[in-house]
Amino acid sequence: MSEDHSSARPRPGPRRRTRLRALLAALAVAVSGLVAGSPAQASAPGDPGVVSRAAVIDVPGARGGSAARKQQALLDYWTPERVRRATGEKDGPKAASTGERADPRVTAAVDGPYSTAVGKLVFEHANGKPDYCTATAVDSDSELLVLTAAHCLHEGPGGTWMKNVVFIPARQDGNEPFGRFTAWNIATSPLWSSGTKPDWEHDYGMVITNDNAKGQTVVEAAGGYQIAPDARTGEEVSVMGYSGPPYDGEHQEFCTDLIEPTAPPLNLWQVECANMTPGSSGSPWLLDYDYDTGSGYIGGLNSISDTQGFMASPRFDARTGGFVALMEQMAAARP
Repeated sequence: MSEDHSSARPRPGPRRRTRLRALLAALAVAVSGLVAGSPAQASAPGDPGVVSRAAVIDVPGARGGSAARKQQALLDYWTPERVRRATGEKDGPKAASTGERADPRVTAAVDGPYSTAVGKLVFEHANGKPDYCTATAVDSDSELLVLTAAHCLHEGPGGTWMKNVVFIPARQDGNEPFGRFTAWNIATSPLWSSGTKPDWEHDYGMVITNDNAKGQTVVEAAGGYQIAPDARTGEEVSVMGYSGPPYDGEHQEFCTDLIEPTAPPLNLWQVECANMTPGSSGSPWLLDYDYDTGSGYIGGLNSISDTQGFMASPRFDARTGGFVALMEQMAAARP
């Protein structure tokens, strides 16, 4: 891409920064010593913990090789054609969207993506079926975390983990201005992967990424957003994600709406965003979004939707903060 996106890089703002840093610091102390290396599971009293696994690379040329060789084999495996096949596109990356973009103030169709920190997360199911979701780089001390929906990383109770996971921030029309970031580790809350049915109230997960080909962390390259576990009814959120059919999956579709609670028994947030179709799972719900700077905070993410155009998100709370704190400790163990 030839455009300069630097003015649109996500930057942290003052509203929640101090309190959020303090919360994560306290949670990190509370769970210190629980995470060393890359454990299968870690938890603390009152906290759901983390279920994780080392990212699986299962592609030609990767078996028996060094870590660097395996990562390169994975990057080579995700050819432009294979990425397009994951999106379900049939007419190539220039296929036009059949819907109108929701907010005329943003000109992503001409000038580039709405957010450099938002990108496509491509992966395969255990049976080799290619798929994708939307994910977001997280502004944290490690600069390695990427947030998405849990169902984009693990199929849920009785299911399996995804493999061959790669994050591509700000992808548009096949262009990848910040490179690609392979997964080192993927994780969800154990409340998502256990039980007898999906727990949509905990449908969030994270990827600990490796650096790109330039040796940059994902936040160093593309920017990132802090997670703010205090969204409220009536607060406006801006949602952006790589919606699939009838959209082309090669642009960030945009929607803005006011948060409202879902009807019981679900205890989720919801917004009306009809242009958030499959492929937008994991899209960030940004609070305090600034159109000029691209700054904001992640207050939720796309989880499940209904046939009326409503999209729901888990309610981020102290448990979510504990999950992030544990992921930060795990990220510190990455080579």
